[in-house]
Amino acid sequence: MRIRIEDAQPGPPDELLVALLTGTLSQPEDFVRERFVQAARDRGVRAEFALVGTPAARVADGTVADVLEQSLWAPARARGRRRLWLAGISLGGLAAMAYAVRYPQAIAGLVLLAPYPGSRDWLRRLDAGGGLASLAGPPREPPDAECDAWSWLANAGSRTDPPTYLLYGKSDRFAEGHARIARALPPAHVDPVEGAHDWPTWRRAWDRFLATRATELGGVRDEAGFAPVSP
Repeated sequence: MRIRIEDAQPGPPDELLVALLTGTLSQPEDFVRERFVQAARDRGVRAEFALVGTPAARVADGTVADVLEQSLWAPARARGRRRLWLAGISLGGLAAMAYAVRYPQAIAGLVLLAPYPGSRDWLRRLDAGGGLASLAGPPREPPDAECDAWSWLANAGSRTDPPTYLLYGKSDRFAEGHARIARALPPAHVDPVEGAHDWPTWRRAWDRFLATRATELGGVRDEAGFAPVSP
């Protein structure tokens, strides 16, 4: 797993780490090209950023949570980081939820940008097995990234912290799955934007999240709610 570390702004780093997890066909450098860190810097977010290439093979074999713990968060703790926000795009969004359900004590918050909802076969099995309610409680063994991600969602209603936010394009090819994810979250934490499953849409979604939640991301909680802003 390849990780690129960047500070959000000059000066002594905050205790916050924001990890941006790529989709399947993207690279950590794409977050630089699309100015994700710069957008956070412009909003005054004071944090170290980790640009993470989501390891698709580790998602497939169910070990992605352990890999993220060992390669991302354990070294970050050694550098003095104490709070972790995960922002995942597409497969990175699924990986973020899979990590959160296995290591909930590490998470300060999740931002899901057009997260991959899982395969059609998995979603059919989920429905046949009793739906989201069947995954409430501790995660199942052995680890399975799709099951773990939906286990996180199954328990979302019983948690007040950490928060999970969902943003996605209204014309995204996974929009039906996103609608299913949305039903597991507080309505105020869901914000569809115009666009498809592509970088312009993900950047638009990230900008909207920063416009309403940059202060919370930076460590000062905002209880005002996730108020959508005009594009």
